[in-house]
Amino acid sequence: MTLAPRPWILDVPPYVPGVPGGDEDGSLASNESPLGASPEVGVSIAKAVDNIHRYPDPLATELRAALAAHHGVRPEQILVGNGSDELIMLLAIGYLAQGGQVVCAEPAYRIDEISTQLVGGTVHGVPLVDGVHDLETMAAVEADVAYVVNPHNPTGTTRSRADVERFLRTRRARFAIVDEAYIDFCDDPAEASAIGLLPLGGFAVLRTFSKVYGLAGLRIGYLVAPAEVADVLRRVRTPFSVNALAQAGALAALRDRDHLELVRRHALAAREELTAELRAIGLAPYASQANFVLVPVPDEAAAAEHFARHEVRVRPGTALGMPGHVRISVPSARGMVRLRSAIRTLPR
Repeated sequence: MTLAPRPWILDVPPYVPGVPGGDEDGSLASNESPLGASPEVGVSIAKAVDNIHRYPDPLATELRAALAAHHGVRPEQILVGNGSDELIMLLAIGYLAQGGQVVCAEPAYRIDEISTQLVGGTVHGVPLVDGVHDLETMAAVEADVAYVVNPHNPTGTTRSRADVERFLRTRRARFAIVDEAYIDFCDDPAEASAIGLLPLGGFAVLRTFSKVYGLAGLRIGYLVAPAEVADVLRRVRTPFSVNALAQAGALAALRDRDHLELVRRHALAAREELTAELRAIGLAPYASQANFVLVPVPDEAAAAEHFARHEVRVRPGTALGMPGHVRISVPSARGMVRLRSAIRTLPR
């Protein structure tokens, strides 16, 4: 007798990551920080290595306390995960198994869709309007969970905090997730974030250390939620999913606000220059509030190949649900020189 997978598993398309490799200045496919992590992260991790023979704190107690103080919430409202991807999967297991329904933008962050499909849930996609979340239509959809990615990936567009609040108050979904992976790259992150709306109840906010903090290789993110939701997710997670080095590195990164501001300022300036370069050759990039820019191109494959010949790796839009586009992460100063040359010679 052959053991067969659950019938719907083989219908789930696997996640397609950005192409690995390339040098630091030309790797612009995965929205990594071109300035890297705070120097304090390496120092903290080096100290933590002395204790790697011991299991990590399964509750990430020290990091949760620091995050709670940073966001003005209680530690029991914080759950730290092995990247926000793990937390998305835990939400699916805890709240969507056996036929649950999700409403989200179309295109959506692929992990939102994949996690829902893996537990046998269904996805109701609501098309973007001019590259922006159609929150008004999403609010009218009956669902178990609504996902709002703000800023949106892959367009980088945002809805205002007032728009998000209106959605949270009027939605028919029983619970909502606001994914703020790129919130620190907004012109005014504090004004844009939904964390201040948590007293409304019925929703949670996802954050990551992969982007502005530059810890993509450590895999660590967190959820800010009603305490009862965080408790449910703790029940379905594995006990030691966030390793000790990641916890130590994240705590050091969180404390170095100067480095965060350095990364923010660089990203905003590079995004403005990248947008201007694309417009100068007649292209129409989306108005991004993230650390990347999505732009429609006449021939997606030809554009990606052109950038590759200039030793620049970009993300083809087809893999992101946006065929006919490429997504370009903000580069380092050296990377901008290379990218500028590639853009100015782009066939069009």
